[in-house]
Amino acid sequence: PTGPIDPTPTVVMVGLIEQPEHITTQEFKDEGDAILLLGEPVAASDPLLGLGGSAFLQAVHGLKTGTPPPCDLEREGDLHLALRALIHSGAIKSAHDCSEGGLAVAVAESCISRQVARDAPRLIGAQIDLSSVAGQRLEALLFGESQGRVVISVAPDDAVKVLERARLLGVPAMSLGVVGGPELRIRSGAREWTWDLRELHDLWWNAIARAMR
Repeated sequence: PTGPIDPTPTVVMVGLIEQPEHITTQEFKDEGDAILLLGEPVAASDPLLGLGGSAFLQAVHGLKTGTPPPCDLEREGDLHLALRALIHSGAIKSAHDCSEGGLAVAVAESCISRQVARDAPRLIGAQIDLSSVAGQRLEALLFGESQGRVVISVAPDDAVKVLERARLLGVPAMSLGVVGGPELRIRSGAREWTWDLRELHDLWWNAIARAMR
């Protein structure tokens, strides 16, 4: 790649997971599972709606500008306590933080990131409906990098109780859609987008190799 590497603060954490069944990976597991979001879809308190310094600004507009989203440590703590409690209950089948690239990228990576072998990905689609929050600014909804959000999947019969328990624990939660299908499909109001899973996987899996050429 041309030019210097962007400044990259790095934090390394090491912990012990005592029960193997509590190890929760990011990829979606089974067709028909419910996809939920823990945390606010868009941080209304951030004047840039999570787009400051984002991958979206750089990739789409060629801009490296804006203040990155603030981190509310109290809300972040509530989210992590709730997430851990839900994992320990056995309800959560996958969990992926919304970070670089925002919600759309987190969902896409959950569809394509399970490798059975080096050249054998296990691809699984998702049907996402954002109509309930369609009034939000679309770029912020899909690609904002606001802190304190996690995309999870659960068995369909567990969805309602997981939403209720998250809210009881002080964490906003909403339904996003369903795991399954041959593609990633996202709908917001009258607008809809689809992506081929193999194309997404190729872009993701071979990104570093392409950048090094």
